[in-house]
Amino acid sequence: MVSDSFEIFHVEDIVDQKNTTYHYHDFYEIHCTLKGTATFFADEHQFKLSPGTIVLIPPNTLHRIINQTSENYERVYIFIDPNFLHKLSTPQTNLEACFQSGNNTSGFKHQVLVVNPIDLKQELRPFDQQPNTNYGDDFEYQLQFLSFLLNLNRAALSQKNKLSFDQEKFIPQSKKEQLIFDVINYISDHLKEDLTLQKVADIFFVDPSYLSRKFKKQTGISFHKYIVTKRLLFSKELLRDYRSATEVYALCGFRSYTHFLRCFKNEFSMTPKEFLQQEVTPQYIRFEHFEDKKD
Repeated sequence: MVSDSFEIFHVEDIVDQKNTTYHYHDFYEIHCTLKGTATFFADEHQFKLSPGTIVLIPPNTLHRIINQTSENYERVYIFIDPNFLHKLSTPQTNLEACFQSGNNTSGFKHQVLVVNPIDLKQELRPFDQQPNTNYGDDFEYQLQFLSFLLNLNRAALSQKNKLSFDQEKFIPQSKKEQLIFDVINYISDHLKEDLTLQKVADIFFVDPSYLSRKFKKQTGISFHKYIVTKRLLFSKELLRDYRSATEVYALCGFRSYTHFLRCFKNEFSMTPKEFLQQEVTPQYIRFEHFEDKKD
C-alpha cells in the first residue's frame, strides 16, 4: 500500500527468523507488543519485549526481532512518514519528540517505553480496521491517530514510562554473544577507520574465520555486509549536512569515491545526487510489512 502519511499492521503469528533479518526504513516505526514475548535487537542493543513494551525507531536504524520466546506473539507496527509529523508539529508540540533519545546517556539512540498493556490495546483498537468510505471517516481516522501520537509523546516525556537501562529487560550476553556485541559497538564507533575482518579480529584477539562465522550466525548478516550497510546509512546523515558526495564518502569509511557511488546505488536504488533531490522534494513512501519480504 502507498500512503503519504502512515500505515498500521496488526500481526499475530510465529516469527520466522529467516524472514526477520536486519533491516531499516526511511520512515519512523512504532513497534508495540500486545501479547507474548520476544528478543529484539536495535541500535547495538538487545532487550526483551513483553506486553506493553513500545519501541520508537527512527529512520535508518538497523533492527530485528532476534527470537520469539513465547508460543504466541501479537504486535502492532506503525510506519510513519517523517514529513507527516514534521508538517503537523508546532513550536509548542513536536510530534517527533517521542523518537528522540533526550537525555539518554546509555548510547541508545531511540526510546523504549513500558505502559499498561490493557491501556495500549485500548489505544490501538480504533486502528484494527481501515476507515469507512462515508464522508469524513478518513478525517476522523486521522484525528484518532493524532490523538494516539499525542498520548505517546506525553508518555515519552514522562520519566515514569521510560525503560531504565539497568532494568531486567536489557539482556546480559553470554561470553560468545558478548564478543559479537562488542564488535558491533566497535564498528559503530569507528566507521571512518579501517574495519577489515583481519584488523577487527586482531583487536579482539580472535581468529578472523572464527569471527566471521560467529558474526554471521549471531546476526544473520555477514561481517562485510553489516559494515557497508552501517557506513551507507551514516552517509545519508552526512549528505544532509554536507550536500556533496565527494565530501562525505571518506568520512563514512569508504576509500574510493567510485566504490561509494556503486554501493550507494546498489543499496538505495538511487545516486547520492538523486537522494538529495528527493530530500528537497519528498516522494510518496511505500510502506511494506518487512516480514513479507524474502531475503
